[in-house]
Amino acid sequence: MAHHLIDQEKLHRYLSQHLLGSESGLNHFEAAKDTWAGTAHEERFNSLWKQVEKDQQDLESLMDRLGFSRGPLAQVAAPVAKLAGMVNPFNPFRQRKISAAQVQLDVLTGLLNAKLRMWQTLQLMVGEEPRLDRALLEDLEQRAVSQISQLVLLSDETWEDRFAPEPTEGSAGGGK
Repeated sequence: MAHHLIDQEKLHRYLSQHLLGSESGLNHFEAAKDTWAGTAHEERFNSLWKQVEKDQQDLESLMDRLGFSRGPLAQVAAPVAKLAGMVNPFNPFRQRKISAAQVQLDVLTGLLNAKLRMWQTLQLMVGEEPRLDRALLEDLEQRAVSQISQLVLLSDETWEDRFAPEPTEGSAGGGK
C-alpha cells in the first residue's frame, strides 16, 4: 500500500476518537485513584494515572506530527467525556469492597486494551505513513502492556475484598 492510499481524514478521525476516549479514560483513572486512596495500592493508581496522562500527551504529539488538530466534534465532546470519567458510573461511591469496584477495574482494563490496539494498528501503518515513529509506537505498545499487567495484578490480588461475604451479626467467622 502506498502512502497516498492511507485516507488521512479517516486516520485523523480515528486518532481524534482515541484522543476523546483518552479524556474520559484519564478521568476514570482519576476516579480509581480516589477509590484506592489510603490503601496499599494508592501509589500504584497514582503511577498508572501518570502513565496514562503521558500516553495521552504522546498521542497529542503524534497527532501534531501528522498535522492533525482536534476536530470540532472532539472539542465539543471532550468536556462530556471528562464529565463521564469524573461521575464514574461504574463505582459512583468509590467503594473498594463491592462488586462495582470490580466493574471499574474491568472497564479500566478495557480502556487500556483499546489503547494497546490503537498503538498496534498504527504500527501496521508505519511503512505507509513515514511520519509515524516505529520506535515510539513500540514503546507505547510496551507501556500499555505493562499498564494492563499492573491493573490485572491488582485485580487478582484484591478480588476477595470485593466478593467475600459480609460478616453477619453474631458470627465471628464472617457468616455465609
